[in-house]
Amino acid sequence: MGVIQRQGLKHTIVSYFGVVIGLFSTIFIYPRIPELYGLFKVIIDATVLTVSFFSLGLSTHAVKFFPKFKDLKTGHHGFLGFLLIGSSIGFIFFLVCLPLIRYLFLDILLKESDSLELLTEYFYYLVPMVFLFTFNAIFYKYVSNFNRVVVPNVFEIFIKITVPVLALLFLGNYIDTQFFVIGVILNYVLVFIGFLIYTKSLGQLFFQLNLNFIKPPLRKEIQKFSVFGLLNALGGQLAFKIDTLMVAAMIDITSTGIYAIALVITEVISKPAKGIIAISSPIISARWEANDLAHIKLIYQKSSTVLLIIGWFVFLGIWGSIHDLIEVMPNSDMVKTGINVILFLGLAKLVDLATSLNTDIIGFSKKYQFNFYALLVLAVLNIMFNLYFIPMYGLVGTAIATFCSLSLFNIVKLIFIWVNFKMQPFTVATVKILLLAGLCWAMIYFIPFNFHPIVNIILRSILLTIVYGGATLYFEISPDVNGMVRSGLDKLKSFVGNK
Repeated sequence: MGVIQRQGLKHTIVSYFGVVIGLFSTIFIYPRIPELYGLFKVIIDATVLTVSFFSLGLSTHAVKFFPKFKDLKTGHHGFLGFLLIGSSIGFIFFLVCLPLIRYLFLDILLKESDSLELLTEYFYYLVPMVFLFTFNAIFYKYVSNFNRVVVPNVFEIFIKITVPVLALLFLGNYIDTQFFVIGVILNYVLVFIGFLIYTKSLGQLFFQLNLNFIKPPLRKEIQKFSVFGLLNALGGQLAFKIDTLMVAAMIDITSTGIYAIALVITEVISKPAKGIIAISSPIISARWEANDLAHIKLIYQKSSTVLLIIGWFVFLGIWGSIHDLIEVMPNSDMVKTGINVILFLGLAKLVDLATSLNTDIIGFSKKYQFNFYALLVLAVLNIMFNLYFIPMYGLVGTAIATFCSLSLFNIVKLIFIWVNFKMQPFTVATVKILLLAGLCWAMIYFIPFNFHPIVNIILRSILLTIVYGGATLYFEISPDVNGMVRSGLDKLKSFVGNK
């Protein structure tokens, strides 16, 4: 997989450094402040949902159309300037619509919430957050065109470090809720500045705008893609971010905090996907431009295999020790209500990993419009499933809704890609992974460990690594995984040798 393998490995290593920080915070800090953490997640998810509408889908343009603009001598024909001006227009439109957004969020969606007063107090902090998220997303996608995803991931880890620090200051009564939220905003300001400096260091920071390059055929293509890009972004965030808001609206802000903790734990499973997708997207876009379906199919299948191997390993590690993990958390009795939330969210992540790059393959093809229709169905299904399952199962109902809607969503996309492009992500390796994962699940379930919870976690992790990791490498289920492990060991040996 070449560049994908190298950058994916680096991204995964950096990501899991962030994961360690995130898990530490989730286990030892956030359970102490479920209401504050719930407020944080509502602000973040409301921001992402709002940005999906008012960013006009331009972060997707940053990858989709870059091959057409690419020309370093001309500053890529003002491509970055085009993206930034378009995003500025979207932000101004957001400001005009702010009273309507306030009405929809507070007077419609959250009007029955027990935390309405708290959410009303912090509503207008949405303004700087929308600005920062909009432009940070543009730069993240733009720099990915140059096969650079590791440093932007470091910026994300910066947030994972500073938010727990703010939470600890809150716990120590050094800051109040308002300063916590202001501190979060300042973090994203620093990330924005970091993106500017990093893009400049790559020699790719060009602000000029060259509208003359956008001829009528290209303009028409951009306009058409913009409509579906906007709808895709909105549908996607309605599908993936509405859960947190519905928990806040239908249960309470404390339950939102518990759900957010479960999300953090299960997001560990999909961390490798973010790096592989970020580095694969520009390559898939370029391969569609060259009509190289064979290369796209190869990336599709290899990515699915790699992501499933890593995803099942992490999921088994989490689920096998979930009771011990919660036992060491503060407020463990309260967090226990989210155990089955973790199960269903984890399974949903695995379904998504198995289908790997299907959204990007459709999104960069000439049939990109289908993504919108699929996302619209997903958004509707997710809302309907939440309305049905939350009254029946409470917090767990939200996770069941996510699992059901996400599974149907991916099945529909799989069928579409097979019918239209005659490719699918599964190989014999997929069957081997599922058999090995099933064996290890049974092994972890039936072998008892009755020591201290932390000792139990360590012993299960060692056993899982030996059996699952050893079998994966010995039978060479994925040559790419074997290659990444060898590469990592070679670098470690080189590092130790230089010492």
